[in-house]
Amino acid sequence: MLPLSVALCAIGFVLIGTDAARVLVYSPSISNSHIIMNGRIADVLVKAGHDVTLFIPEYNSASTLNGSKLARIVRMGGLGSAFEEGMEGMEIFASHTASIWERIGFEDALADVCNSLMARKSELDELKAYGFDVAFSEMVDFCGLGVIRYLGITNHIWISTTPILDTVAYNLGVPTPLSYVPVVEENDLGTVMSLLDRAHNIRKYLVSIIVHHYGTHKTSAVFKRHVSPDFPNVRQIASESSLCFVNSDEFLDIAQPVLHKTVFVGGLGIGPARPLQEPFASLMEKGSKGVILMSLGTIVPTSAIPLQIRRGIFEAFANFSDYHFIVKVDKDDTESASLVQRIPNVDLVQWMPQSDILGHPRLRAFIMHGGFNGLLEAAIRGVPVVAIPFFADQFRNARTAEFRGFGIAIQKTDFNGDSLTKALRQIVSDPNFRYKLSAVRISKLIRTKPFKAEERFVEWTNFVIENGRLTNLDVAGLRLNFVAYHNLDCIAIALIIVALSVFTVYRLTRSLVRVIFAGKKKIE
Repeated sequence: MLPLSVALCAIGFVLIGTDAARVLVYSPSISNSHIIMNGRIADVLVKAGHDVTLFIPEYNSASTLNGSKLARIVRMGGLGSAFEEGMEGMEIFASHTASIWERIGFEDALADVCNSLMARKSELDELKAYGFDVAFSEMVDFCGLGVIRYLGITNHIWISTTPILDTVAYNLGVPTPLSYVPVVEENDLGTVMSLLDRAHNIRKYLVSIIVHHYGTHKTSAVFKRHVSPDFPNVRQIASESSLCFVNSDEFLDIAQPVLHKTVFVGGLGIGPARPLQEPFASLMEKGSKGVILMSLGTIVPTSAIPLQIRRGIFEAFANFSDYHFIVKVDKDDTESASLVQRIPNVDLVQWMPQSDILGHPRLRAFIMHGGFNGLLEAAIRGVPVVAIPFFADQFRNARTAEFRGFGIAIQKTDFNGDSLTKALRQIVSDPNFRYKLSAVRISKLIRTKPFKAEERFVEWTNFVIENGRLTNLDVAGLRLNFVAYHNLDCIAIALIIVALSVFTVYRLTRSLVRVIFAGKKKIE
């Protein structure tokens, strides 16, 4: 890799045209799916004529993916030991959802990596000197907000790589009606909630905000220590974002209130399915009734799934002899190969062109983990899904697929051969093809709606570059305290007035009754 100064100068020489803006995309290697999304953003901006640098702090040293084919890549290694240790200790089947202590531990790991990054802030000086016009960062890691401000970039665009995260809504002032909008993180609720469900939803929201304050306090302390005691809180920097691009689609996601500065760009960079190369072209011709794909993403390796569950999964696949199964496994999973030796309708692969396979006409269903990139790809391709969520937003994503009628959710604590068999039979044996028809309708709505994701993204980005920070889109609610925002003072005054009125009527009635009875006694 070229030295950073040489690389940035080289970019400047090869750029053609004077309207190109210098754009920084901050993309920590927390997971491959996030890197892929940020890489798509970078590539779309390059195609739009901009000078784009994709900065990847290596939180996970095992992730070598860049995500972009067109942007200049700058990586900073040697940061992620604390993050990697925290992820290694994660027990994916230990509980239904992550506890508050596990989530706090995740925030600790992120803050530790941020501290390691800023301890080497001199290595960022060349980025600082390059004079970026605008910067993008995603919502998972608030360290990026501080880094961007440290680099002197005041024009910032936020990316929500999931549906509008609760903490994103909190910092931007997006209303979150908890009576019908389920919390995004670690929450297995749909839109129809009972009294207890709504109470549970409120509790989940409060936990998210408490954890968020804890994490952002620690991250802000990193910048106050390494840069200046007057460095702003990263929550304040977040609230000053000109826009928030949301990696979701209005026709897929659960409907909720949004602001003018929230722009849906779900499906960005997902083009038409390309013809498959070998061995996948041949694999897709197997199975008399079609092919079923299974991939649980990159954060949950198949080697971490208990052996008895994997055995049950493959035995379940053997019962669907008319279908062929392509299953993605990780390189450390040496046991699954022996489990499928006598199951002829299963092929194991360590990599696959997922989006292109989802677009193949012989694909019948997609068994996935509920990650939103995969869910979006399935929705765009019109493929029914069986979702097994493991953490974070995946629970709500799985419920979204159910809510839209093209998927079935299986909780990880119930995940076994029997539950998977039942779900697959519901999808592939439905005489009315309800799941497939719902998937096809969602696909049509997303693909044919006015204004493509790329159009929205490029036009709004150019608008921000041309006009600077869009303070006009900031909501006044951000400046209100909790009492004023919820009109609790008005409600309290109204209740006091009602109470005083009732009390006054009561006293007057009581006095009137006494006078009447006193008069009667005198007459008698």
